[in-house]
Amino acid sequence: MADQGTDESAVVVEPRSEGRPPLRWDPEIARVPLERGWDAEACFVDWDGDGVVELLRTCRGGDAGWSSWLHRPVEAAAPGRPPTYNEGRHLPELDGLRCPCPIPRAGAGLFDLAVVDRGRVAILRNEGGAGSPRFDAEAAIEADPGRALPEGHVVQMAAVDWDGDGRVDVLLGMDDLTDYWPDSGRLPVEQQSGLNQQAGNPCYDLDGLWRGRLPVGRLFWLRNVGDADGLRLEVGAEISGEAGPLDLGFRPAPLAISWGGRSGIEVLVTDHRGLLKIHRNFGGQLPPVLMEPRSLRCGGAPLLMPDDRTTLTAADLDGDGRAGVVYGTSRGRLFAIHAASSRDDATNPAPLLQRPSALILGGFASPIAADLDYDGDLDLVYGDAFGGLHLVEDLGDADDHRYALPVALEAGGAPFRMEPGPDGMMHGPAGRPLGFARPTLADWLGHGRPDLVVSGAGGDVLLLPNDGSPRQPRFGSPMVVRCEGAPLILPPRVRPAVASWGDGDGLDLIAIDLQGFLCRYPVVGAAEVDPPIPLVDHLGRLIRLDGGFGLSGRCSLWAGPWSSPDRVDLLVGLPRENRQIVGGILGRSFADLDEAPTALWIEDLGRDVVSPHALTFRRGGPVVAGYEGCSVQAVPRAGKGLPDLLVCGDDGVVTWIERSELDVDSPREHPKGPPDGRTSPQV
Repeated sequence: MADQGTDESAVVVEPRSEGRPPLRWDPEIARVPLERGWDAEACFVDWDGDGVVELLRTCRGGDAGWSSWLHRPVEAAAPGRPPTYNEGRHLPELDGLRCPCPIPRAGAGLFDLAVVDRGRVAILRNEGGAGSPRFDAEAAIEADPGRALPEGHVVQMAAVDWDGDGRVDVLLGMDDLTDYWPDSGRLPVEQQSGLNQQAGNPCYDLDGLWRGRLPVGRLFWLRNVGDADGLRLEVGAEISGEAGPLDLGFRPAPLAISWGGRSGIEVLVTDHRGLLKIHRNFGGQLPPVLMEPRSLRCGGAPLLMPDDRTTLTAADLDGDGRAGVVYGTSRGRLFAIHAASSRDDATNPAPLLQRPSALILGGFASPIAADLDYDGDLDLVYGDAFGGLHLVEDLGDADDHRYALPVALEAGGAPFRMEPGPDGMMHGPAGRPLGFARPTLADWLGHGRPDLVVSGAGGDVLLLPNDGSPRQPRFGSPMVVRCEGAPLILPPRVRPAVASWGDGDGLDLIAIDLQGFLCRYPVVGAAEVDPPIPLVDHLGRLIRLDGGFGLSGRCSLWAGPWSSPDRVDLLVGLPRENRQIVGGILGRSFADLDEAPTALWIEDLGRDVVSPHALTFRRGGPVVAGYEGCSVQAVPRAGKGLPDLLVCGDDGVVTWIERSELDVDSPREHPKGPPDGRTSPQV
């Protein structure tokens, strides 16, 4: 059973214990950003047939890779302001599918769905009745097997009667990825992702240019040839302008829209460059004849989409009769843009909001908990997919955790963002430039205040010194952590730990090296570490915590007291996709990988020898969180000698698990007695 209303696919936990401290938003907060999972996509549909337009939201995460949520308005819209939604209900029948595009069935009062299923356009027929739709993701059928789209990635689909025949068609934007991967003649695509042992991405040349063919943005019309018995689509003509091909970049997202409600159908398109361009339809013809575009503006300047924009959809959310635009982000949020007073103007993007429910931090959140301002509670600092850092202040005390809304952290007076660089773009220019900030907190500089140590998509490690006071932390300009004079590079998306490990007195940065092996880097200067020292099992074997190629990195480490108040152990969070390594780490086999945990604890036996353990529940079953990764750490409880477990999956759902629920081995005597060194002030 999932805790705090979470989806069971997000965190496998036992029934909630009455003594577990709740993690919730402060009661004074009336609305929070609507977010769960990552790569959020949206469409709007009268799902229940009662005249209420609901938000159908898909996002990455869950057992099937994608999950769908239906959100109903609970607070009416106002002019220029969208409604507030509820926390949503999970639609498991749509799991594994993305880009749902509702298409009314001719004369039947029903709608079918055009979807993307494992990269291909498919049709999901509605087997229910009016007001009670019923779908089965396993029954999705290929849209038009007779004529295939180019090899590539579907960016989005949008519904429109393109040819004026009374049937709703699909407008599709995609990246043509023919000859995209540079070494496809000799290597499988799966083996062309990842960093080499020089910390470089081999798909880029020495000048930082992609060695394969660049993506080609293309738009297609999928014609609806269905009837009252169901939706059928055929691939129609590629869409171009009156004077020739459209100027399209990567990741093209098209919409057919009457911007501002002033004319007939126009075509709005954005791509990786971020501009929102509207192509006028010459003479209002159908199919449209597209003219030269104009750009939407906001505050006198061109309106730019963020780097992590996913899909667009058109919707009149405030009921003023004019369609606006809603777009999603890789961070898991949705934003609305409304038409302003003049023809080409738009409002500032505003996030869609929901009533507060569980503490959800958004997609790919990687939180670290600490009493950052020394007021006796448990604040959260988390990194997001975009590469930013956020502080979620605990407004309660002790075991009464009540959180304020996240505030973006600055470094050196400017908003912090961990840039991926070419080496961090594992999927090349066709992917979004995501930094995946992975922070940890430790008194690195020995000045009595927790500093931030951050890694990310490209493996760089940055130190953000805490230049503030104990009560008011403030972080200075990032410093590059170096090893033997060169920047220290870890595998992608690894959260390192910082602690005084073993019998030493100094701090160590604990992470995995570019081979994926667990090791510690002794801290020897303000932003300098010594070469890595491996941590091994009692047979002297290295411990690998990641997979190969595109499965490298993506693990989360935390160091501090876990099995004993006097000993520093490690807690490790892994992606589900890398659970094949768990058997080798533990020395046991799993008949089914679903029996393997994504959370481990690694006991310090002294002299850089460790003993790995699975984190499991007393009543049976592994601790499993997230999909592409999870964060785990120990958290203190008032009056308890040993800490509980805090888990956050990459869907952003934060879960507190009491120690009594876990099958944790009794602490064994340390071979050389408890160490005297300092530990990280994370707890």
